[in-house]
Amino acid sequence: MSIYPFSPSRARVLGAAVVVGLALFGAACGSSDVTKPITGSDQLTFTGPTINSLDSTAQVIVAANPGNATLKSLADSTLLVFTAGVQAKRLNVSTNLTSAPLYFVGIHRTINRATGAFSTWTLVGLDDPSHLANIVEVSGFAQAASGPAPTSLSAVIGDGTGSVNGRLLQVATGGAVSEWDASAGSATFTSDAAGSACPGFTATANITCALETMHVRFTISGTSGGSAKSATQTEVVDVPAMRLTYTP
Repeated sequence: MSIYPFSPSRARVLGAAVVVGLALFGAACGSSDVTKPITGSDQLTFTGPTINSLDSTAQVIVAANPGNATLKSLADSTLLVFTAGVQAKRLNVSTNLTSAPLYFVGIHRTINRATGAFSTWTLVGLDDPSHLANIVEVSGFAQAASGPAPTSLSAVIGDGTGSVNGRLLQVATGGAVSEWDASAGSATFTSDAAGSACPGFTATANITCALETMHVRFTISGTSGGSAKSATQTEVVDVPAMRLTYTP
């Protein structure tokens, strides 16, 4: 995949937009010194064995859903953001997807060019630290004709622009996935300035990785197969995230 700008109508698949960056990221970030999970807390850091478990589950999901590039990239993105050492934060999301606690991380991607710049945001939440079982994904896209990439976005799902989108997923035994694409709702993303470098990441002339705080609020709902699923975070909350910056 190239790193040229996406049109707003393609923001629906922004979970897959980081394929090139994650390929580089996977080669550059180590996973040997990840600390143990924080239990009974609002934050969770993944251990090496837990990451291996996630990897195994992701491979089962991909094998059970051949041809679904978006799903594969979502699984890769989730795995690699934890490998980078970014903590997942528990949010008190109101949802009928699962009754279990949901832990969220963010991925912010920016491309800066003289002829235009853009940002994408992907927020991913999951309930089980040992494997991918119930997943909430909210994504956004914003562009600028000149100058640096946008640092914030607020838009409505289904407004015709495709600027923000959402999905809810459940993974069954054997990797079968049920998906509810959001047909209504809204999302707001705001990114703080980039912080320290991602642990173990070796920057190149074209890509850097930094830790950041993402401020988010969202409500998404969708129907599939006669059932409706939704997830809502009514107040703006801070979420740990990684920022991948591309300079073509």
